[in-house]
Amino acid sequence: MSIGAIIIGLATGFISAFFGIGGSSIDTPLLRVFLHVPQYIALASPLPTALLTIIIAFAVYRKEHLVNYRIFKWSLVGGVPGIIVGSYLSERFSGLFLMLFSALVLFFVGVNFIYKKFHNNRFNKNGRKQKPANAGYVTIIAFIASGISGILANGGGLLLIPAYVLLFRMKIKEAIATSLLAVSVLFIPACLIHYRLGHIDLGISAAMALGVIPMAYIGAKTNLETKSNTIQFLFGLMLIIFSVYFFISQLWG
Repeated sequence: MSIGAIIIGLATGFISAFFGIGGSSIDTPLLRVFLHVPQYIALASPLPTALLTIIIAFAVYRKEHLVNYRIFKWSLVGGVPGIIVGSYLSERFSGLFLMLFSALVLFFVGVNFIYKKFHNNRFNKNGRKQKPANAGYVTIIAFIASGISGILANGGGLLLIPAYVLLFRMKIKEAIATSLLAVSVLFIPACLIHYRLGHIDLGISAAMALGVIPMAYIGAKTNLETKSNTIQFLFGLMLIIFSVYFFISQLWG
């Protein structure tokens, strides 16, 4: 179990820091498919490790001054209550439902991300200017995204980054950096609530952390050296492929 968890930490530490999504959403399918960890434990045990990934990755992104502090502020206003409500609601759903729902969310976010990438390229060529997102709109979107993230036991980056890019028209690297800062706060109540509900195995979390620590830094540094269009396309493609595999493995596994 420990060796397998360390290997998963190595892989997801890089991927999570590169895409800025914390890691819990990717760790959950891997723990289920390869280590056969019970559903609720697989759902929430990656939370402490994902928080570690976020802290390491954000330390790299912060130096590039990419954070949109206005969006960050209003994301917390809606996100904190959203993730608290969602975390408590998670026990009202079966473990299988949460696994399949996680896969569906990953798939549709991936499809929309790739579609909007090409759509936004055409939009930007028209020369239309980006308008600042309304504070109330940001708050509502953050509440919804964080509520779903609380149910799925992740900090919200998986949904916040696409929302920032697709709805608020932020650049991908700015969205990643801003999301990491927001999720670093949102992860705290999620961790505490799921630990209280008995969903976190600290042994699994500690083993994964051994792999995450070196790879999160490498992943974040690699992101800064990669073109934004490439990151956005790979982000969507990764979500689509992984979600289809995870859905099938849970439904017929």
